[in-house]
Amino acid sequence: MKKGWLLFLLITGLTLATGSTPWHEVWEGMVARWEGNAAWNPLLDERLPRLIVLLCSGASLAVAGAAMQALFHNPLASPNVLGISLGGSLLVLIVFITDAHLAYPALIPASAFFGSFLCLLLVYTIAKSAGEVQLHHLLLTGIALSTVFLAIEGTLLYLLRDQSQLIQLVTEWEAGSSAHRTWQHVHMQLPLTLVGLWGCWYYRSTLNLLSLGDEEALNLGVDVKKVRWLLFLSVALLTGGTLAALGGVPFFGLIIPHLIRQVKGPDNTLLLPLAAICGALTLSSIDLTLRLTGMTALSIGNLSALFGGLFFLYLLIKPQRQWVKT
Repeated sequence: MKKGWLLFLLITGLTLATGSTPWHEVWEGMVARWEGNAAWNPLLDERLPRLIVLLCSGASLAVAGAAMQALFHNPLASPNVLGISLGGSLLVLIVFITDAHLAYPALIPASAFFGSFLCLLLVYTIAKSAGEVQLHHLLLTGIALSTVFLAIEGTLLYLLRDQSQLIQLVTEWEAGSSAHRTWQHVHMQLPLTLVGLWGCWYYRSTLNLLSLGDEEALNLGVDVKKVRWLLFLSVALLTGGTLAALGGVPFFGLIIPHLIRQVKGPDNTLLLPLAAICGALTLSSIDLTLRLTGMTALSIGNLSALFGGLFFLYLLIKPQRQWVKT
């Protein structure tokens, strides 16, 4: 635990210290702010909000993935795999196209949350219509909905391809870039993250029972429908908050909880806090590495999509290899 806190402090310190502005100018800005000068300060107005967004996003995606894997009784569930993130992305894109966010910035997190929640309900309803929710039903439903949402997004962007400012905004947002994060992004994300994390943590023990199956949970006195709805809301809040503040970070919610479960086991009373801590530290570390190495051509979302896609492919192939051996 002490090593974890030391690592957290180290990454936090390096993230706050990393930037293009020399430290003496940062310090001068801090002194000016202390004396009542409201001038822009790189530490308080750029690096600190970026760090908060990264910590919240990493914790949110990892905990959302862990909760979904317990809810759907399989290790492949995550906001991106089931198309939930794309549902929120589509509504946010519509907000960007209409420029409604300029007058009402709160529409960005609201649309991200409602889009994620509605898509999650749609995935579950379609998969449930075939009987008991099975892994292949979930994956096929998620893939089908993802294809539809991507097609709609592609059509809208193609129709508006002459609007270069909009295309640049959407491209950077969909890539999961941490550049130009401000306190406005923190305000959009932090309330959703806190409520979503609290919701998942409150039902941590219930998630252990739900992972046994609905019938077993009912026999043990769990109100399955009520708990599932509340956890759906929590997952949508976590996913929507990340979409609103950082953008798309594919497969991150799949990798972190899956690896922790392999090491520490499936107990959600331990898995959820570890997922939150490891997710926050991992996302911050990725961003810090990109900045220290000067790899500005890549974003967090790009790397997560690349390595996460390979990891997802490995998870799909691994059971088949084991079956062939037996």
